[in-house]
Amino acid sequence: MLLSNAAIGHRSTVFTLMFFAIVAGLYSYLTLPRESTPDITIPYVLVVTSYEGVAPADIETLITRPIERKLKGLKDVEKIRSVSAEGSSMITIEFNPKVDIDNALQWVRDKVDQAKGDLPDDLENDPSILEINFSEFPILMVAVSGDVNEAVLKGVGEELQDRIEEIPGVLDVVLTGGRERQIRVEFDPERMAAYQLSFTEILAAISQENVNIPGGSIDIGRGKYLLRVPGEFTDPAIIDNLVLVARDGRPIYFKDVATVRDTFEDRQSYARLNGNQSVTLAVKKRTGENIIAVADQVFALLSAARDQLPPGIELAVTMNQSKDIRRMVSELENNILTGLILVVAVIFLFLGVMNSIFVALAIPFSMLLSFVVLQAFGITLNMVVLFSLILALGMLVDNAIVIVENIYRHVQEGADRTAAARMAVSEVGWPVISSTLTTLCAFLPMIFWPGIMGEFMKFLPITLIITLTASLFVALVINPVICANFMTLRPGSKGGPTVDPWLLRAYQRTLEVALAHRALTVFVALFFLVTISGVYGLMGHGVELFPDTEPNNAYVEIQAPEGANLETSDALARAVEAVTRNEPDIEFSIAEVGVSASAEAGGDGSSPANQSKISLNFVERASRREDSNRVLGRIRAQVAKLSGAELKVEKQKEGPPTGAPVSIELSGEDIVTLGLLADQAKGLIEEVPGLVDLKDDLTKAKPEIRVLVDREKATLLGLSTAAISNTVKAAISGSKLGVYREGKDEYDIVARLPAARRQGTADIENLLVPSRSGGPVPLSSVARIELATGFGSIRHLDQKRVVTLTANTFGRNSNEVLQEVQARLAGLALPAGYKINFSGEQEEQQKASAFLAKAFIAALFLIVLVLVTQFNSLGQTFIVMTSVVLSLSGVFLGLLLTATPFGIIMTGIGVISLAGVVVNNAIVLIDYINQLRGQGLELQDALVRAGLVRFRPVMLTAVTTILGLLPMAVGVSFDFKSFSWEIGGESAQWWGPMAVAVIFGLAVATLLTLVVVPVLYALLEGARARRAARRPVRGES
Repeated sequence: MLLSNAAIGHRSTVFTLMFFAIVAGLYSYLTLPRESTPDITIPYVLVVTSYEGVAPADIETLITRPIERKLKGLKDVEKIRSVSAEGSSMITIEFNPKVDIDNALQWVRDKVDQAKGDLPDDLENDPSILEINFSEFPILMVAVSGDVNEAVLKGVGEELQDRIEEIPGVLDVVLTGGRERQIRVEFDPERMAAYQLSFTEILAAISQENVNIPGGSIDIGRGKYLLRVPGEFTDPAIIDNLVLVARDGRPIYFKDVATVRDTFEDRQSYARLNGNQSVTLAVKKRTGENIIAVADQVFALLSAARDQLPPGIELAVTMNQSKDIRRMVSELENNILTGLILVVAVIFLFLGVMNSIFVALAIPFSMLLSFVVLQAFGITLNMVVLFSLILALGMLVDNAIVIVENIYRHVQEGADRTAAARMAVSEVGWPVISSTLTTLCAFLPMIFWPGIMGEFMKFLPITLIITLTASLFVALVINPVICANFMTLRPGSKGGPTVDPWLLRAYQRTLEVALAHRALTVFVALFFLVTISGVYGLMGHGVELFPDTEPNNAYVEIQAPEGANLETSDALARAVEAVTRNEPDIEFSIAEVGVSASAEAGGDGSSPANQSKISLNFVERASRREDSNRVLGRIRAQVAKLSGAELKVEKQKEGPPTGAPVSIELSGEDIVTLGLLADQAKGLIEEVPGLVDLKDDLTKAKPEIRVLVDREKATLLGLSTAAISNTVKAAISGSKLGVYREGKDEYDIVARLPAARRQGTADIENLLVPSRSGGPVPLSSVARIELATGFGSIRHLDQKRVVTLTANTFGRNSNEVLQEVQARLAGLALPAGYKINFSGEQEEQQKASAFLAKAFIAALFLIVLVLVTQFNSLGQTFIVMTSVVLSLSGVFLGLLLTATPFGIIMTGIGVISLAGVVVNNAIVLIDYINQLRGQGLELQDALVRAGLVRFRPVMLTAVTTILGLLPMAVGVSFDFKSFSWEIGGESAQWWGPMAVAVIFGLAVATLLTLVVVPVLYALLEGARARRAARRPVRGES
């Protein structure tokens, strides 16, 4: 080949290039950013609008629907969801992932601007437009806990927050769990009545005193002085001595009717770590920064800070994404070393030590070149890229094996090293290029995977294409040069094969028998495929979207009845915590009470008092006593006994977002009817085996206390509904009067009634409202109090009201559970205008199945195109493609033997990649048969000789690929840093099904290639000979 000949002729250039590849590759590897997940843009835009104190039904009518009507005209939109909750509206627009997020934000902003004319005039703030960014999710969660005063705990948290934010690469640190300091002015209702004071007068007095108004500047003499009136409070005690009003010439001070307290804001939530109160620091890194480097700096800071902590305070890292990526980087390094050792060991048996090293060099050089290209393209080392590199390890040496083995054979036959290198590459160069192209063609269609799943998974084909292209360059340029300079023969191997003669004789006999019984051989191969497929259909382990892995983290979501207060939720959370404390495999139990468990909290930042979340972190996998799935099953069974709440035990999801295994959407117009349908649906499916955590998102009757104003009485007294509402709000929830500044911090000054005077409806009725005459009147004289209920939230999907039922699965395949759920719900009678739809994981599975089927067909077409170009023969192309079809029997056999479900994503990608890999050996074999036939050998002799000559490289490429994937399939690997075996690797559970598909498929395909491909070639040539023999006969007749 021209490229290889040029390389052999310019060896110094190639050696210089190798040196540059080592330097640039190592630099790229060390500087490539490490990330847990691919840096992808989630095409979600949120429109959040607050309208305080307004019921959900009114929020839906006044805010959500007007905005949705305008958003309906947006292009490239997948779905529009909305939640209308008390005091807030949140609309989520899901765009096509190919849409530029900045454009999407601008489009939404324009539509919302158009809708502003239809929104209420008294909205305090315009709707907020936000985006969801994966890269801004926390990489570390640090809990500060201890049995100490919460002010001390929060102070330590704030100090750590400031110091961590100074670390280069840290974007932000968010502190949660602590209450803010608050200056509270609490009024005595009896004294206010005695002095005939109303809330309105009190609020106005403080607001007018706590001011800092600039007076401009004044020139005095030769100087220029700024003029200020510094009236801001410098000490909360100042409020006590302020004059509120004057009655009959006598001043009434604040201290006469109120008490000023330096305290904390009302508790909206609780946070605990293993039973102790805590605050949490969520550390976010900047986009493109190295997650491991940032995490190491944070760990160093925490280590130094531990010695300076007050007694009784502890620091714990409860979430660490860098641990996963560090583990995968370690696995990549270990697998590279393992691959080198295995390749050297296997090839040593055939070619000797030096030549096995020449082949093994393909691994580090291909990897180093790949790192250079990855950095040039701005691709980070994330979990998908790292796995792709591990998957490619076994395939990197395939081209090198064919090249080096062929050079070795020519040297064995007496050629000098340089001539052998030139002849060998000229013989197998184009087949090697073709075989690589077929592998690239298998992965190429996957680059065009649509949706968020595609944005996540496309890094796999991109990385494999880069790496395999690099291996082709190494095989055609570097390997021939090294062999031409340094290749040696094993002692006694001159002129003879190095494969065990017994093995070759056994293969020769098998091939000759197969060629003697061609039809029977093909029948046996097809019968094996049909039989294995049939057995798998009957005894298979079902279908799944992603593998069901053993989780490292899990969550218990608790939802008390609507209207339950924080203390009720806290009691439920403590009961769940007590259950988790009995499990020795749980390292951390993090309780968050008053925190929404889902992403759709309502959008106003309010804390739902009836919701709680317990996050569970398991100990390291090697230290666990049992599978964490069994622990979760036990916890689920125990918390199910707790009454008074809906509980959901869910393990952390891996990979791209997919939704719940069972997700049922009921849509229609009337929310009451939807609630009844949801109850009927739950009744039909709640007994389905394997279905757990069944719940719906319809927030039912929420208790309300309504103040109904008698407008006639109020008007006669000079009162308005707005004035009465403001008085009620100030007294019960408090009214912000301003801020108190201390250093760089600001604290709210809030006026409200003492907690003891806000306990019941009587306290509301006794509130004093100022009348036109100046004397305040009780609220009960102008309004009446009643108890009522209303809906907690109303949800829409594409402008239609929707109620969603979700459930998890446990102990049974998700698809089997879903099929039974669908069968039972087929009998649900739906009124006209109401629909039922299955979404969540099922929807993603259907999309993934449809795309991968198209990708497989596209890959086959591309492979066929390459093969037809290589052989210029449809018949020989058909022979090669037959090996792809027959390799499926190996895939099904592997899934049966390992009891693995057919994974839509993992096994599907494995089958597609297998299509590209299995044709490689068939290409090299058929090409050599064609060469021998061109040299004049008879068909039988050419088939047998080609099989014997290509037996060694075919077996070597298959064995090295299988050995490279074996640690991932079985979960056993060797750690070269600690010199210890690791059993049950975490990556094996996630990526193992793909490795199983490739290993068993390739093993069966290799055996078929060595036997069935020559038989099919013989049948094809026999058919051609018969056709050629019949033509003259027809001409004579």
